[in-house]
Amino acid sequence: MNSGVLLEENMESAIRALLTKVQQTDDKENGKKIEQLLQKMESGSLYIAFCGHFSAGKSSLINKLCGHQLLPSSPIPTSANIVRISSGESGAIVVHRVHEGDLPPKVQKVPLAELAAYCRDGEAIETIELRYPLPFLGDHACLLDTPGIDSTDDAHHLATESALHLADVVFYVMDYNHVQSEINFAFTKKMKEWGKPLYLLINQVDKHRDQELSFADYRTGVAEAFANWHIQPDGILYTSVKAPDHPYSEWAKLDWLLERLIEQHAALSALSLEKSAQHLASMHAAKIAERNDTLKEQLRAQLAADEELESAQLQWLDISESIALAEAKPEELRTALRKDTTVLLDNANITPAVTRDLAQEYLNSRKPGFKVGLFAGAAKTAKEVERRLSALHHDFAGQLATQVERHLQQALQKGMEQAMEMTRTLVSADLIRETIERLHIEVEPEWIASQVNTASGFSGEYTLNYMKQLAAEMKLLYRKRAFELIDELMAMLAAAQGPQLLAMREQLDALNGRLGSLRELERLAAAEAAYAAALAAPLAAVRTPAPRCRTRPPQARPRPAQQQLRRLQLTPQAVRAQRSRLLPPPAAAPRARAQRRSRRAGIALACRARRSG
Repeated sequence: MNSGVLLEENMESAIRALLTKVQQTDDKENGKKIEQLLQKMESGSLYIAFCGHFSAGKSSLINKLCGHQLLPSSPIPTSANIVRISSGESGAIVVHRVHEGDLPPKVQKVPLAELAAYCRDGEAIETIELRYPLPFLGDHACLLDTPGIDSTDDAHHLATESALHLADVVFYVMDYNHVQSEINFAFTKKMKEWGKPLYLLINQVDKHRDQELSFADYRTGVAEAFANWHIQPDGILYTSVKAPDHPYSEWAKLDWLLERLIEQHAALSALSLEKSAQHLASMHAAKIAERNDTLKEQLRAQLAADEELESAQLQWLDISESIALAEAKPEELRTALRKDTTVLLDNANITPAVTRDLAQEYLNSRKPGFKVGLFAGAAKTAKEVERRLSALHHDFAGQLATQVERHLQQALQKGMEQAMEMTRTLVSADLIRETIERLHIEVEPEWIASQVNTASGFSGEYTLNYMKQLAAEMKLLYRKRAFELIDELMAMLAAAQGPQLLAMREQLDALNGRLGSLRELERLAAAEAAYAAALAAPLAAVRTPAPRCRTRPPQARPRPAQQQLRRLQLTPQAVRAQRSRLLPPPAAAPRARAQRRSRRAGIALACRARRSG
């Protein structure tokens, strides 16, 4: 399956899942917008929205783009609702706003001549779908004319807000003289946060006066003003409807840009769908959170009435931290004692040279054919073997007692003393001593004898391996026994902490009762954040690559001579001189070409003469 189709199916599935959750909470406003998104997705249309001041000339600009007086224009706000323009048979469809219940909206067809009255009625009319033969829009693109964002009519704001989720590309239109107004910065910053392509279109550039300010400085000032608000538009264009041929008017660039955007309608629509769904999920989460506003205000009022709230909160934090530290301490000590035990055992030398010599004597007695003297009997030989085993056993057991047991017992004793000091608890000294004294492994002579491999060669190398084997086995047993006793000691410590922890928890419960309002506010905030995250997660898993569109038409590739001139930073006089050297004058060009042909012909004749000679 095509990756683009798969991405579209995944996004549609995620949006439908979002719609289900929104409908379950009876959020009709955002549910309707999500349904509109899905309908737009099925149509495959690209919506290019024009927003801005009511007096910035949006309607006139759109009429100029379309080459026909489709929208009414006048000094007063004309578009009080969304007007959607697409290519098709001439006519208009008016969709009336529904105020009650789930009744279907009233739809009527009107001739273009009567459209002006409907465009001004923002209360009763929701949208106007206008069609006219406009080849440059093709089958997929639509233009959206939105009401002025600075209008005092609330219906105008409602109409603009209700259309932004459908816009795939936004052109924000501003009057030349009112670019640096706060409402422009605030609105464009909000639109940029949606993550959709945003172009700034500064209209009525014919008002510029070079004698007052150079146009280059004006452009720089506009870019810096928006940059100061951390707004990075995808492009800034300058136009004039009144004087389209004005030297600073960029109609050709605007036409070229619209053509490129329409070419990328599929990628732009997919990106817009993702961004709008994410924004609507955020808006829905905020609306659900607003339902708790009354309760949250009551809780905040209760908190404000408690003058000692801050002190109680600090107490709660201190006690909570003390409980956490106390509960974690036994585990920390268990880990530390186990580490100390492992290090001590790894470094313990329980097979010194004396012990290895005794092992060598004992192993020699286990060689086949070993006898004591030439005529000694079996009993005397067996007694000698037993003596040597006893000597090895006695020495090896002594090494374990002095090099392992004593050090481990001292380490556990010291660890418990430090633990009781840090946790301010007390465990019976007799109980600790009795527990630590059980750290003992009895080594039997029979076990030492059973570790001998009678099939070995009983060489010096085997003696070393034999003692390593004995040491490893005993260290393993001691480690296991020490870990068991450490667990017992930590259980004693935890039990001794019981009364102290119980007292602290009782204090905490009392404070929780006093801080109930704060806890409820925290619970509400956590629940709201979790709900918002659950809404956003499926959408975040489906990422749409952002298309790129330049704001300037591609420049013709410079010729080599022009490239060389560009690389040189010369004065105008030097440039003219350099150009005269690089490019011959037009009148001399034919003569230069004739000279080059003559030289090539002469070279060819010389070569033929050389070959014939």
